[in-house]
Amino acid sequence: MLPSGRGMPGSHWLISLSPENYAITHGMHFSLLGLRTRHRKKAERVAVGDRVLYYVLYERIFPATATVTSAYFEDRHPTWINQERRDDPFPYRVHTQPNLVLEPGEGLDAEAIAPRLLYLKRWAPEQWFLALQGEVHLLSAQDFLLVERELQRIAETRQSRRERVPHAGLRREIA
Repeated sequence: MLPSGRGMPGSHWLISLSPENYAITHGMHFSLLGLRTRHRKKAERVAVGDRVLYYVLYERIFPATATVTSAYFEDRHPTWINQERRDDPFPYRVHTQPNLVLEPGEGLDAEAIAPRLLYLKRWAPEQWFLALQGEVHLLSAQDFLLVERELQRIAETRQSRRERVPHAGLRREIA
């Protein structure tokens, strides 16, 4: 469900994660977001009410959104996998709560929506994915809401499929 009854928050963040780190975040029910040491300045800007859009590298999908529920804090307990530097455990963290989480295999194909995102306009269309390298990106509200509406549409399609009950027992044979 999308949060309601609140004004628009200040910032919209796109967080690029490896499939392994997305699985870890998903396993924690999107309760925590960690940023690498080099992103301290950005971590300091993350505020309660900010929105987060997750992007999974290599799979090139948008699978979930969340809302920040705490100010940033430092915690060096190893939670995520840092392939580049084992001594950097994504120490700058905020608590989050999930808003929209698609099921495995349902992620929004980023390539399909990339041409509509303002953030990617300055990149050659065939190299859109290069804009999402690196871990933390500030998005416009317009881009964030565009992607979130598409995620909502996927979730609603799944819900309507579940509500349709097969009527196998009602079939009549035609003689």
